[in-house]
Amino acid sequence: MSFRPDISFYMPGYSGRIGPGTPLWDMPLSGKQTADNSFQNRCDPFTVGEYFLAAQNFLTRDSSEMLCRAVSSLADKGARIQSLTISLEKHGAFYHPLKITITTRLCPSIYLVLNGAVKEPGLGLIKTEYQLLSSMAMKVMPAFIPRVFGAGEITSHGRKAAFFLGEWFAGFCEFHVTQTPGGNQVALWQDDGTHMVIPWHHAARIYEKIAYVLTAYYEIHTGHAIDPWHHAAGDFVVAAGVLQTGDVRLITIRGTAPVVETASDTSASGAHLLSRLLFYFLNLTLRMRLDRLDGTGPMVFLPQIVLDATIKGVLTALNHRANGFLGAGIEEPLVPEDICPVFVDFVNGFSQAQLKDITENLMDAWHPDAAEAALVRENIYSHCSRIYRVLKNA
Repeated sequence: MSFRPDISFYMPGYSGRIGPGTPLWDMPLSGKQTADNSFQNRCDPFTVGEYFLAAQNFLTRDSSEMLCRAVSSLADKGARIQSLTISLEKHGAFYHPLKITITTRLCPSIYLVLNGAVKEPGLGLIKTEYQLLSSMAMKVMPAFIPRVFGAGEITSHGRKAAFFLGEWFAGFCEFHVTQTPGGNQVALWQDDGTHMVIPWHHAARIYEKIAYVLTAYYEIHTGHAIDPWHHAAGDFVVAAGVLQTGDVRLITIRGTAPVVETASDTSASGAHLLSRLLFYFLNLTLRMRLDRLDGTGPMVFLPQIVLDATIKGVLTALNHRANGFLGAGIEEPLVPEDICPVFVDFVNGFSQAQLKDITENLMDAWHPDAAEAALVRENIYSHCSRIYRVLKNA
């Protein structure tokens, strides 16, 4: 199936198509128009219009083979593309994500994401992230990460852009803690630009599932975990029906690494496995409680209910992996069947003061920024006290 589909360009908040002659077409990719009609951030190598055209050329090269392969994977084999829209959704620290909406004759609309970068470090990260998503695609079933369908570079007027095409999680949205008259709450960011605030006892399901997902992909025999990630970056999205399901997806994997670099002894048994798991667990409990108001505002430390949800999510994932309820079917080497109770007993062998010391050392290893460090130090005693009490009663 080769074709040249009808393609149109859009941006959220702007009515109608975007094309040559429209105000946004010649705007720098991540810049803003000022009151005197000049543009901020002129250092961008691409304008919005040039970026759209680079994306179009990437999708349609080689007779649109990559696009057709993605559609065949997500829809009926006979589905034929009629048209597609490309919408520039936002500007991240590394990428400028484009939402691809495909119309076919035989099935509902198909949604893809085209992550693109036009300068470093994004250009260097595209290939790494694509390879990580590809290699981890079958690690956990059902998967919590997007399927990917291809990656590459394209040159336009001597300037380079890099892209990778992946699955867009339709019906999922970003979420962040936000300030309300009743205190900080979690808000779901709807597609229409509105925010829906939910109570903490419902929001806790989101954080429990995030801890579950991260632990599902944790390499228990090597200590490698998905890192970096951050709530503020929108790395996780949540299903619109969160009040019923708490379902989440991880939309990006920028790297994997052990929480702490250990000595040359890589034994996967006994205290080595449990020690690495303890480092992962304590580090995760802290990272789960850090967010920024509305994603970009001041740093905040999330309430105790998030810690309780995190502990539950980690232990549930360990139990599911040990009993074959999570994963592609075979883990080599196998996760010990008694990993969950053995790990709880292992942690309970430490005093509250020892857990605090370990956690402080982990924080130093992860090099938090000043705002993160101040929040952690302010809350670390109560944080570790809660972990100690919860696991004693586990």
